[in-house]
Amino acid sequence: MLFFTSFERLLIKRFLFSKKTDGFISIFSWFSIIGITIGVAAIIIVMSVMNGFREEITSKLLGINGHINVFEQNQEITIDHVKFIKTLDLNLQQITPFTHTQALVVKDDISKGVFLRGYDNNFLPKKHFLKNKIVSGQVFGENLNDVVVGYAFANKLNLNIGDKFKIAIPKTDKTIFGNIPRFKTLTITGIFDLGMYEYDANFIFTNVLLANKLLLKGDKTFNQIELFLNQQDETDFIQNKINKEIENNQLKLSSTSWKQNNKTLINALNVEKNVMFLILTLIIIVASMNIISGLVIFVKEKNKDIGILKTIGLTNKSLIKIFLTMGFLIGCIGTVAGGLIGILFSINIQSIQIFIEKILRVELFAKEIYYLSNLPSKIENLEVLFVLLISLIICLLATFFPAFRSIKVDPVKSLKNE
Repeated sequence: MLFFTSFERLLIKRFLFSKKTDGFISIFSWFSIIGITIGVAAIIIVMSVMNGFREEITSKLLGINGHINVFEQNQEITIDHVKFIKTLDLNLQQITPFTHTQALVVKDDISKGVFLRGYDNNFLPKKHFLKNKIVSGQVFGENLNDVVVGYAFANKLNLNIGDKFKIAIPKTDKTIFGNIPRFKTLTITGIFDLGMYEYDANFIFTNVLLANKLLLKGDKTFNQIELFLNQQDETDFIQNKINKEIENNQLKLSSTSWKQNNKTLINALNVEKNVMFLILTLIIIVASMNIISGLVIFVKEKNKDIGILKTIGLTNKSLIKIFLTMGFLIGCIGTVAGGLIGILFSINIQSIQIFIEKILRVELFAKEIYYLSNLPSKIENLEVLFVLLISLIICLLATFFPAFRSIKVDPVKSLKNE
């Protein structure tokens, strides 16, 4: 902490907040403060939104898919495989085997590619997302023709509870006329809303017996097992443990984690966050340039005053302290203001979104385009502190050049020129 004499404090106050026309620095002070405030606030808001977006996406993905998926290399999982996973001491929340395949839906003149996933009701726990996300109707029963579809899928094909549509899968039947796709007429018993448009528009859930029948598989077989963990951060540890047990028992099983399955999305979010941080940091750097230019011009215009101050005994050390403090104060005010605005904006961002949508009468984040319809936000305290620290460092560095320029003023020349 720098210590100042009463005279140094008086000079700082007079130079920094002068209201006279020759107090040129006051104008640049406010421009710099506004620029730094905008930059810091923008960085905090963007990083909070990116954090919230990532957390919301992760939460929804893990609410629909397991943390770890286990599959057999020949695409056939049996009850014995499920029992084997259960014997491992993995501290799992639930184990859900299922059969998954691609399919083509045909309704009137409309055709649409979808993912068909079949579950065994005996393996569906009470807290399974499929039981908690039904907004209309009910989960499929034992009838092989019953399915539940997403609200977006139903809206697109103009379907409702009790309506029927045809589905075709890649497996074909060999006939005298060649290979013919296998079709099945299905009945909608329920409509779900998972909160993610990609799933609500492209997934169909049904009884595993139907999925196995379409794929010509045995009744008590599956092609994947999804494992839901109690602790998300244990994913890598438990996956390594499973792989080790699989290897020890010489089973033809493999596993993938939710991170591996969504690697592209996670990497894209991380890259976007880092790029936005770098771009918005430029705003702070540009604002700090105002500090440099303002102080340099100020030093030039105040040559006579600085010369007089030197002749009455003001040291170079005092001059450096004065100018470093002036720049640092400007940076502090802008940084603190930006931090407060950024935090308040991030906390109330959904309310602000709703207000803007009402004013503009437009949906800012359509479900058809974005993963989420609401703008999420999560403030990371360490990230906020990092942004504030970076801003203060940039502002402090920006004051060094004009500070050291001030000590080069020759009092004799400055007074002679006047």
